Amino acid sequence: MIATGECLEVTNRGWDYAHRKLPAPESLALEQHLRTCAGCRKKVEGFAAAEGLLAGALGDGALDPLAEFAKETGRRLAVRKAKSAAEDDEAAAVSCPAPGLADFLQEHLGAAPWWCISGMFHALLLLLLTLIGYALMASSESTVILTDLAKLKEPEKPDPEVKRDIFKKPVEFEASEPQVEVSQVVVHEEVEVADHAETANDMDFNSARGENDAISDVPLAGSGVIAALGLGGGGGGGSFGQRGGGGRRRLATKNGGGAKTESAVDAALEWLARNQEPDGRWDGVKHGASGPCDPAVTGLALLAFLGAGHTEKVGKYKENVKKGIAWLISQQREDGRIPKTEIGHLGYNCAIAGMALAEAAAMGRVPETKAAAQKASDYSVDVHQNGEGSEKFGWRYAAKSKTQDISVSGWFIMQLKSAKVGGLQVDPAAFEGGMKFLDTVEVEKAKPGDPYSGHRYAYTPGQVKDPACNGAIGCLGRQFLGVKPEELQGGVEYFLSKGGVPDWKRPHFYYWYYATLCCFQQGGDVWTRWNEAMKKTLLENQCKGGANDGSWEPIGPWVHQKRGGGRVMSTALGCMCLEVYYRYLPMYRE
Repeated sequence: MIATGECLEVTNRGWDYAHRKLPAPESLALEQHLRTCAGCRKKVEGFAAAEGLLAGALGDGALDPLAEFAKETGRRLAVRKAKSAAEDDEAAAVSCPAPGLADFLQEHLGAAPWWCISGMFHALLLLLLTLIGYALMASSESTVILTDLAKLKEPEKPDPEVKRDIFKKPVEFEASEPQVEVSQVVVHEEVEVADHAETANDMDFNSARGENDAISDVPLAGSGVIAALGLGGGGGGGSFGQRGGGGRRRLATKNGGGAKTESAVDAALEWLARNQEPDGRWDGVKHGASGPCDPAVTGLALLAFLGAGHTEKVGKYKENVKKGIAWLISQQREDGRIPKTEIGHLGYNCAIAGMALAEAAAMGRVPETKAAAQKASDYSVDVHQNGEGSEKFGWRYAAKSKTQDISVSGWFIMQLKSAKVGGLQVDPAAFEGGMKFLDTVEVEKAKPGDPYSGHRYAYTPGQVKDPACNGAIGCLGRQFLGVKPEELQGGVEYFLSKGGVPDWKRPHFYYWYYATLCCFQQGGDVWTRWNEAMKKTLLENQCKGGANDGSWEPIGPWVHQKRGGGRVMSTALGCMCLEVYYRYLPMYRE
């Protein structure tokens, strides 16, 4: 049992004990008591804790006056407690109770003057604020702020057991968390696919750039001349840099695409890579074409790869592009024509293959490719285009044909435009000839009050068929040749009224390709309406799973088996429709 007097002595001497100011004998005696009395140990620990907190907050030497205050407070509390114990007969026989927080505060602060209590409270408050400040500083020093939004979240690994099914309810992807879903595919063992992909969209450099100093030497605008539009980007220059890496993803988001369209593009390119022949070509007949057309379908496949930034030097599919370009060059005659041998619908093969060489030359800067592209461009103007000297005209299947058609002429115009902005030499008379030809197949001029008037186009002069497709080709040609968008609005609305927006019930890849390019360049409500329908139709109907995963069925005019380019053509055209967001920059807007 511990006497009340001893506990009172602890109350009186505890502060000195905590300060180590008691003489040794008194300190030993007090320690013996503390071993048996939990209540007194609590008091002494409270003295020590209060001392530590206040010393840290107020600084050295600040506790001396408080020590005197504590002693005096302890004496007063001891006298009160002694009087209370004398009145209670059982108090001497009970062990010292362990005081709670309320008892501790009452015992040590109850008799203190108000100014003293206020000073201690503010000192503790200052201490707490200081500790909180240090904690926040430490937290901020250990935090890494990521400014590369594309790296905020690692993409999830695809489950190999789940078939690719990404086309239901497509949603836009945020720039902060771009997630491109990966398709499950079967790898073709005969075609090597480069395996290094260091930046966005499987590009191993930031972008694939063309000839930045290749500026068109013809006027920027005006009727009858080609506008110096950088079809591959970079204003009037020949840069195609926006097609790869971050530029591709940024423009896809900005111009109406997203994670779903990018995934569909990647899946289509996977199918094309798997089905490339060992010699570098794509076999049209093997995949449903109605006849030999390998130069044309090879050119279309290469344009799809180039449209996504893959070249002979960079990209996941650079080996596929390199082999395809090498095959096209192997098929070139001395005068620049592709192919060497006679083939049906020769004009398509020459123009599409030449266009692929022109874009590859601008993006890859391989001397052999540039030389071949220049030869192909020279052939298209000097040999194949109708007319002589400065009196050029349009194009047809055969060279120097007496008749021309809008479909073949459309491909030659695009080939020469890509060649020009890619840094190749192109006779301006060729573009003047294209404009003259479009004048001959324009059905009627604009009429006041007619929302669809002007820029309606026939297939050949006097032969009106497929007004939707011909109208899209004609309006796109006018855009490429510098006609202002307000002059073309009626023609665009007209071909849309005839062909409508993409719908799988009425598949027409050839029309969709030209109309997608034209509506994108026209912009505004026309582009919004077209884009939403185009995305829905192509994403929902792309093949998913199996050997044809990533391709589109070869159905509709000019791609079906009876008279068309087959699955390679439908897949390449569908892919290029979904690359429209970055393949060519808008010519009329930022």
